[in-house]
Amino acid sequence: MKEILDFLLNDDNSRDLLNFKQGYLTALVVMLGLTIIFLFLRYIYRYPKRSRGIELKGSKGSIFITSGAISDLVKSIGDEYELIEISKVSLLEDKDVSYLELQVSIENDKESSFITLSDDIQNNIITTLKERFGIENVKEVKLNLRKIETRKSSF
Repeated sequence: MKEILDFLLNDDNSRDLLNFKQGYLTALVVMLGLTIIFLFLRYIYRYPKRSRGIELKGSKGSIFITSGAISDLVKSIGDEYELIEISKVSLLEDKDVSYLELQVSIENDKESSFITLSDDIQNNIITTLKERFGIENVKEVKLNLRKIETRKSSF
């Protein structure tokens, strides 16, 4: 690296060439700095981001449903399923679309498939949000499988 800088800033060259090399290095440093600033701002204002809730507009006003209320409803839906335990519910926004991200644990049961169970719970959550709250902009439910618990035999 030192050799490159010595070559670029060598005084043996003409003054015009030295000015060109210094300008080139300055432009390179400025572009690098702007790239770092851009990446930093993109990291700060990244999508998806947590949502505080969903606002539904009606004919006589609006209703704001908080993410806590949605989380409680989703956890109560999860209580209907014997093998799945929902530990955390996050409402996230990605531009115009909202989606739910669930942290789940599942019991290891050889007769049931996690794929069919997850499809069932995802469909149940989306239809329940539409029926009870009228929320139609939650298009997706993402499940993050955190832990598989094994059943202990009672011998």
